[in-house]
Amino acid sequence: MLILNISDRIEGLERRVSELEHEVAELKRSQGSAAPVFKQGLAAPLSAAAPNLATSPHKLEEAAYPGVHAKPAAKDWEHLITRVWLPRVFMFVLLIGIIWGFKAASDGGILTEPFRVILGYLASGALIFFGFRQHKSDRPLLAQVLLGGSIGVLMLTTFAAHYLFGFVGDSAAFALNIVWVALGLWFSTRFHAQALGVLASAAGVLVPFLIRTSHDQSTLFVAYETLLFVSFMIVALRRRFVALFYVAFILLHLALAIHGLTSDQSGSAIAIGVLIQQLVLLGTVLGFRRLGKHQTGILLASFAVTTLWFKIELSDFWFNLSLILFFAGYAAIAYVSWKKKSDLLPYALTIAAYSLLFYLMNTIDSEYLIGLVLMEGFVAIWLGYVIRSNWQKVSGLIIYILGSIGASAILAEGMDAFLSSSLFIWLALLGTLIGLSQVSAVYAGLEQAQLRKVAYYGIGLLLLGFLSDATQVQAQGYNLNMQHLLLSAVWVIYAIVLIVAGVRIGKKQVRMAGVILLFLTLLKVIFFDLPAVSLMIKAVLFIGLGGVGVLLSRLMYTKK
Repeated sequence: MLILNISDRIEGLERRVSELEHEVAELKRSQGSAAPVFKQGLAAPLSAAAPNLATSPHKLEEAAYPGVHAKPAAKDWEHLITRVWLPRVFMFVLLIGIIWGFKAASDGGILTEPFRVILGYLASGALIFFGFRQHKSDRPLLAQVLLGGSIGVLMLTTFAAHYLFGFVGDSAAFALNIVWVALGLWFSTRFHAQALGVLASAAGVLVPFLIRTSHDQSTLFVAYETLLFVSFMIVALRRRFVALFYVAFILLHLALAIHGLTSDQSGSAIAIGVLIQQLVLLGTVLGFRRLGKHQTGILLASFAVTTLWFKIELSDFWFNLSLILFFAGYAAIAYVSWKKKSDLLPYALTIAAYSLLFYLMNTIDSEYLIGLVLMEGFVAIWLGYVIRSNWQKVSGLIIYILGSIGASAILAEGMDAFLSSSLFIWLALLGTLIGLSQVSAVYAGLEQAQLRKVAYYGIGLLLLGFLSDATQVQAQGYNLNMQHLLLSAVWVIYAIVLIVAGVRIGKKQVRMAGVILLFLTLLKVIFFDLPAVSLMIKAVLFIGLGGVGVLLSRLMYTKK
């Protein structure tokens, strides 16, 4: 049937090619354009392309006429409603009607329990028969709905025979359901229908929940669900079923989550299952790239979910050990990818960076962790510039932002002592910001010039905050007059340094920053210091500020 179907498609494409030849010839005669001339014998080789039609028949016209781009046709709502959604919706309605019909016949004593089971299997067989007939008649969407409905009826009938009537034991019911899932998967590959694969995947995940067991079998459950994921993932990759690839990944974790909530003995079995998934995904990314960025994206998502499962199910020792192994393994993959110039490099670096981040968060409880997170974020961003990967830059930026939020929360409380975790965080924040500015200057050049100007002003303000914080801590042993005097003196010295540096390097922005800081110091003295200090300190403050202002003005005249 598949060969006949391909032959029909070939004949249809040959007719379409002939029509396109006539249309192009008419356009060429009427417009005198330089459209490509299509030879009359072009349709003949179409039969030789039959092997390729099995995988991508819809691309034949595009391959035959690479220079012709047809105008996109308007969406056919009639086709979408009557051929796509109408059979799907009413197949669901039909299944509900069958269930209610069985219930009504059972309540009325019309159908015995064995006859109901037999009738269910006969109904599913009829759906399969008519599904094949519809596919042979070139009605693929209707055929898919009928075949998908047959899988649903088969599983519902098996569930009734096992769970409700007790005709079938645990092992037999499990085996029958596996057969129905395999049948749905065969339908999917046989007719190249991704929807049937998604349905079979969902049915397969439900199988353990449809079996009545008297004891917990967590290991068997996780092994089955993991093997099911691997099987459907292979089919998705071989057939390039993107939706099935995502659905299989999501359903595995959904099934594990439901089992974890309902079972007290899942233990490390779930952790082993998700680890196998992560390793299998990594293996496909390294050696079987059929879906491109979809695989690398799922690999990142799998790492995040795997880490969460490990944190829930494993002890701190095994959790930390797994993070160290993840970091070492993906760092090695990143190094090899860098040597081979592989596009896997930013993804491997991202997983390595977050492995290290999670390890630090789980092992270091003190505030020093924030400084280490800032440093890791800086290194990750720098690597993004080195390998020219926006993905890696964003990954590092997320880590750096998390560190900056933590640093802001701690530094807002002020220093308790000069030699403390706050000093380490201040130095890490200032050092990494200066480093990021230099990295941007080296690798981005003029593209990020305006961004660097903003960063420089931010660094200047942070440096002022650090000097103020450190001065207040050091001045705690003095009286109030001396504390105000020392803080104002530090501000004035910082302003002098900025102005002198701006004069030396010829940067107007730096000079103006110093002048603005000098005026801010004057405002601070007037509104905050004068009401709280003695007359002698007032005199010292105003004499010092006045003298500095005049001398700096003289220096500016010298520069001019």
